[in-house]
Amino acid sequence: MSTTSLPARNFGVVRQATSLFALDFGRQLRARKTFVLFAVQLLPVFVALAYVAFGELDGMTMFRNSLESVYLPFLVPLAALYFGGPSVVDEIEGRTITYLTLRPIPRALLYLAKLKSAMVSATLVSTIPIALLFVVCAASSGEFGAELGTLGQMLGAAAVGAVTYTALFAMLAVIFSSSLLLGIIYYVVVEMVVAAIPVVELASVKFHVRTIAGLQGADRAGWLDKLILDEPLNFEWWFGLLVAGIITVLATAAATAIFREKQFHV
Repeated sequence: MSTTSLPARNFGVVRQATSLFALDFGRQLRARKTFVLFAVQLLPVFVALAYVAFGELDGMTMFRNSLESVYLPFLVPLAALYFGGPSVVDEIEGRTITYLTLRPIPRALLYLAKLKSAMVSATLVSTIPIALLFVVCAASSGEFGAELGTLGQMLGAAAVGAVTYTALFAMLAVIFSSSLLLGIIYYVVVEMVVAAIPVVELASVKFHVRTIAGLQGADRAGWLDKLILDEPLNFEWWFGLLVAGIITVLATAAATAIFREKQFHV
């Protein structure tokens, strides 16, 4: 009896985790704050449309500059900060975490379902505006077909960045039961200060996202780079993908283990 009921019970748990993901994902997409965040992510698209109206748009140059200076360093982490931390903290502040952890679902699966919802939401909110920006920029310069490879590379970098940052911000939220302030501190210290220091920059997600996007280090070489290295560090895209994947797995594993054991006080 026990040998036949165990798979059915496991299937039921997975189905409940899937239902929780769908419920949380739908709630994330319908939230008013998500529409505000999406509007912010669309700002570079509106700027590009304005340039098109005045006929002063160098399409693909603007697309690459927007990705390098706006989306990858700021807007993608912003989306991850919005979805990653609150995936757990909202339940604490809303005093629903106790009821959530009483569900007949293993805590690890419960956390992974909510994290998956946050990762998918952050990825969609980040990549859809980038695709729209590409349409505007590439169509205006007549390079739509020739630059599809660039679009794929940039979307891949943005998606990896959104997933990795979300895993990190969610882990901070689980450890400290707070997300926004600690997420901002992490971003300023690691992704802005550490990422600007040669060699040490390898510890930042920003470096590896840039590597995946093919944004080489030559254009960021400053006096500090020249003081320490003959030339900035450059790696192939797969190296960035590998390191970002390791960071995501380690952050997710640590947060899952903590969430499984931690007693939340509401």
